[in-house]
Amino acid sequence: MRDIIPLQEIVYDIRARDGTWCTLPYPDHPKGCPNFPDCVMAKPHIHSTNLLDRSWYAVLEEFDLKKHAEEMKKKHPNWSDRQCRNLLYWQNGVRSRLRKKTESYINPLSDDIILEIPEACGINMIETMSKAGIKIQTDHPDNVIKVMLIGRKES
Repeated sequence: MRDIIPLQEIVYDIRARDGTWCTLPYPDHPKGCPNFPDCVMAKPHIHSTNLLDRSWYAVLEEFDLKKHAEEMKKKHPNWSDRQCRNLLYWQNGVRSRLRKKTESYINPLSDDIILEIPEACGINMIETMSKAGIKIQTDHPDNVIKVMLIGRKES
């Protein structure tokens, strides 16, 4: 898989921003994401400030969650699969690598912008990436793909 790909289409979905998806319950979080609504309020809406007038690129970071879980199981034989896959043990490192990779693609003297959490801007990333040929598995993935977007004004 390539590290960066051009996007032909950004798929907007109000559910990515209005709390519909953010407030869906998941294990240990019956009210959904603990960062909602602060995360959404801190990010620009994709329809604001002419963000759609840019060329968009997806920067990808792949993480082998299955391998990580197997290594955690060796270290902690009594842990459940859910404990071994807990994002507290891997997500910050993956996000940090992705941020560094993304920053390496931008020109600091240009008007490039980075959307670190594109969903908070109203972007349906599963559909957007599907249209770019990248399938993001959502149900108990063995391979995680984290994505940040770069918006570039073309001259």
